[in-house]
Formats: sequence, C-alpha cells, structure tokens
Amino acid sequence: MSSSTLIKRVVLVGATGAVGAPVLQTLVDQHFDVTVFTRASSNHSFPSNVHVANVNYEDVASMTKALQGQDALISTIGFGGATLQKHLLDAAIAAGVKRFLPSEFGCDTHNPRVAAIPLFRTKLDIDEYMDEKVKGTGTTYTCVYTNAFLDWGLVNNGLLLDLPGKKIQMIDGGETPFTANSLDFIAKGTVAVLKHPDETANRAVRLNGAVVTLNQVLQYAKKYAGAEGWEVDEVTTEALEHEGMKNFKARPEDLSGYMMQFIKLAIYGSEFGGNFDGNNDNALLGLKKMSDGEVEQLVRSMVK
Repeated sequence: MSSSTLIKRVVLVGATGAVGAPVLQTLVDQHFDVTVFTRASSNHSFPSNVHVANVNYEDVASMTKALQGQDALISTIGFGGATLQKHLLDAAIAAGVKRFLPSEFGCDTHNPRVAAIPLFRTKLDIDEYMDEKVKGTGTTYTCVYTNAFLDWGLVNNGLLLDLPGKKIQMIDGGETPFTANSLDFIAKGTVAVLKHPDETANRAVRLNGAVVTLNQVLQYAKKYAGAEGWEVDEVTTEALEHEGMKNFKARPEDLSGYMMQFIKLAIYGSEFGGNFDGNNDNALLGLKKMSDGEVEQLVRSMVK
C-alpha cells in the first residue's frame, strides 16, 4: 500500500441500518477515525468517539465541505435512497476523497442475468455513473457483493426463511447452493477493503461467508426451532421471474409488488451467479469462510 492510498479517515452514510450498524462498529473496533453523516432531523445517538455531521444529501456543495480531509466514503443507505449516491460521489470527487464504496451489498450485477432484472437498473445506473465520473480524478471505488444476508435473512421478510413464523418459500426444490453472508462478515469484509485500497480499486469484490442450500438452512431451523408446524411453499425461479415481471409491468412504481420476487430470483437462480465459491476475494481480504457447523450454530443463535 502506498502512502498516497493509506485510508484512515472514513465517512459512513446509513450508520443505523442493517449493514451500516455493524460496519460502524467494525470501523470503531479497528480504530479508524469515523464520521457519520446524518440528516439534521435525525435523533440517533452514536459513541463519543464517532464524529457526526448533519448534511443535506441534495446539496453537493455542503457535502463537499463536510468531506474535506476524508479518505473514504462508505454508503450503506437503503434501496429507496440509492439515487442520492450520485450526489455523494460528486461530493467525494470534489473533496478529493480517495475511495467511494456505494451501497451494493447484494447480488452480483456483473452477472448478465442479474443485470437484466429491472429492479437492479438503479444500481447499474450508479455503477455506470461511477465508471465515468472517476476517470481522471484521484477518487476510486469498490463495489462489495454479498448475495444473500444470512442471519438477517432468517428473521426479516422471509428472504431465506421466516424463523419466527416457521415459514419458508422452497425455491427449485431447495438444492441450489448459494452464497450467504452474516452481517458481521459483511462488515469485516467491507472494512478490509479499506486496508487493501490498491488491490480493490475500481472493481467489485465478492464476499463468500458461507455456501448453503435452503434445505440445509431449513434442516438447522427445524433442529432448534422444532420440526413441527412448518409451512413450506414450493416455487420455481421461473414462476418468481414471471410474477415479478408481470407486477413490474403493471405497476413499476410499486416496489412491493416485485422486489422480493426479483431478489430471490437473483439469489437462488442457478444461472444468476449467486454461488461465489471459486469467484471471491476472501483470501485477499483475510476472511475465512464459515464451516457448516458454524452456520448451524448461527441458525441456533437466531432461534428465540
């Protein structure tokens, strides 16, 4: 790592979200100088060793001022705020920030089947914008791909399964292997990018915390939450794609009608590149893939 790319001072956007909170904790634990961007209306509190800057995400000039002297900007904002990232990037470039990490943290949009899904058009727009805007500047970017969220996906929206409600949508028989990452693994991988700025400049990195199947996850869930009373809905990726496209064409403004279908299609579809075995950056980033036993214990820890 050259002295010109050394990253010490980091701004985090979205620090209270599912990804942002563990990223913030990891940055603090690893002794980065951290500033959190928040809206003026925010009432969230942060540790005393974290700086807080109130910003207007529509005002590039004010964000440029707030980014002076910073080395990296990590965005973990939610899907609804994705377009604001163009303003963040513009401000980062104007302020001379060395590294920008957009809010990817999901399916690999470099895969052509994923890229063709309408839901991911916003992310592709941002990727194309980054490619063009960083040319000839001192700013570089890294996209972090994670595929499925493991622990979060057990209890939120039934992304993997609905552990509290004992429900699962079993896709293509549940035997397709796919990558899933715990939020802690995602945070450690994201922060590790900052320690390898030269090797990760202007490209995607893929985190491969675990490779599992839905049947495997369901087996662990039944073992610790009880085998009785599970509702299993068998569905194919073809059906998910058909339903998602139908709802998207009917009401493209209504994300609730197709978001989950498209996300599951990209995560579980065998042609969508959701298994990062053989195509990941664990070794570069100093990360170790979880064993089946560790995945089982994580599922056990999520049973209430």
